[in-house]
Amino acid sequence: MTETLYYEDPYQTEFDARVVATESAGGGGGGRVWVELDRTCFYPEGGGQPADRGRLDERPVLDVQKQEGRILHLVADRGVGAAPAEGTRGGATLNAGATVHGHLDEAMRRDYMQQHTGQHIISAVMIEVGGYETTSVHQGEEYTTVDFAAADIPSEDLERAEERANAVVGENRPVTTFHAESGKAADLGLRRPPKFEGRIRIVEVEGIDRVACGGVHCLRTGEVGIIKLIGTEKIRGNVRTVWKIGDRALADYRLKTDVCNTLVDAFSAKIPELPERAARLEENLRQAEYDIGRLQKRLATQIAEGLAGQAPSVVTHHFTGEAKELFRAVGEELAERPGITALLTNETDDRLQWIIVAGEGVELDFNRVRTELLPLVDGKGGGKPPIWQGVGNKPAGAEEFAAGFRRLT
Repeated sequence: MTETLYYEDPYQTEFDARVVATESAGGGGGGRVWVELDRTCFYPEGGGQPADRGRLDERPVLDVQKQEGRILHLVADRGVGAAPAEGTRGGATLNAGATVHGHLDEAMRRDYMQQHTGQHIISAVMIEVGGYETTSVHQGEEYTTVDFAAADIPSEDLERAEERANAVVGENRPVTTFHAESGKAADLGLRRPPKFEGRIRIVEVEGIDRVACGGVHCLRTGEVGIIKLIGTEKIRGNVRTVWKIGDRALADYRLKTDVCNTLVDAFSAKIPELPERAARLEENLRQAEYDIGRLQKRLATQIAEGLAGQAPSVVTHHFTGEAKELFRAVGEELAERPGITALLTNETDDRLQWIIVAGEGVELDFNRVRTELLPLVDGKGGGKPPIWQGVGNKPAGAEEFAAGFRRLT
């Protein structure tokens, strides 16, 4: 059984240990090895909390798993820039009996201690506020989600829960652990029945929560910091709540403050006025896009009329740097004219856009065009009557492309 230093002192981030055994990760492990130690500060994945990361000597710890009392650390077989240890075999460079120094990623440990403790507080106050039972929890890299057994939760209940959770944080209540037999769970006043039988570990937030849990937690609620609800969604008949907790909440607040200050300067408005200003800008943009579309169609009609008037049966025309929307609109206008065959090209950003049109009553063998003419501009594309379109990587071939099109049609 590996000695679990993370339970004795969750704030300890460095330790020395003896290697008990090593084994190749196998299955395409890429030279990685599982290492069992006699003692560890590395918390293995479990209880809704991901495994710690860090180093054993100079070797990165990539994963930590618990298997029947053994705690296994997945490490690279060498540190960054280091050569393999002498006399190693099978990819394992950590021999049984060797002493190693472990160093946790301290920021990650602090983060997930805040997440796990904050989640206990959230689940407890949601019961206080409206009897909402937690059904599942996920502690992700960016936010923590807590699902509740409810078809809907009123916004006022969520606000009350958020306020209550932060009050509990401010009261700096102690967070303690003890062990008990699962058979006595009914007498312990647990928030939910334990998932395992036998000896269980209980985590208690003084006066508000008591639950069986194997995670690593803060020792006082004040260390959790801010608890902020940032969203909700319906999922499988339940309500999922999304939270920023601790240092994550502060970083989120800092980001949103910076964004709001930028928008305040851009709109010359106060923060409460920003939604109205943004809505007004969006409406103006929609109207501008509509007006541009109308003008673009009128311009496309005039251009098409001019081209068709110059060459009533076969039209070839080369644009330079034209907007793709207008270019496409001209092709569509020509396609509505009976008896017109057209090739339009548009050189932009070292590429050549092309459109081929066969108006009503015109038969065009596009497969022949594809075979004989598209190679002239290193082109590709397709479509169906009356319009085919695509691009070419050789704009210099546009004139030859047009001459060949006139010969074929």
